[in-house]
Amino acid sequence: MGLKGLSDFVLEQGKYVIIMLVVYLASKNFAKSKVVQVISAFVGGAVAYFFLNDPQKVFDGIGTIIGKLFGG
Repeated sequence: MGLKGLSDFVLEQGKYVIIMLVVYLASKNFAKSKVVQVISAFVGGAVAYFFLNDPQKVFDGIGTIIGKLFGG
C-alpha cells in the first residue's frame, strides 16, 4: 500500500469516523438539552463530511471566497 492507497483509505474511512463522532456528540448533548451544541455538532459534522467527500471542491470554494474578499 503506497501513500496514495493510504490517503484513499483514510479519506474513505474518515467519513464513518466523523459520522460516528457527530452522532455520539449529538446524543450526548441532546441528553443534556444543549440545543446549540447539538446544532453545532451537526453543522461541524456536515462540514467535515463534505470536506472528506471532495476536498478539492472545498479548497476551490475557499480560494474563490478569499479572492473576492481581497479583490483578487
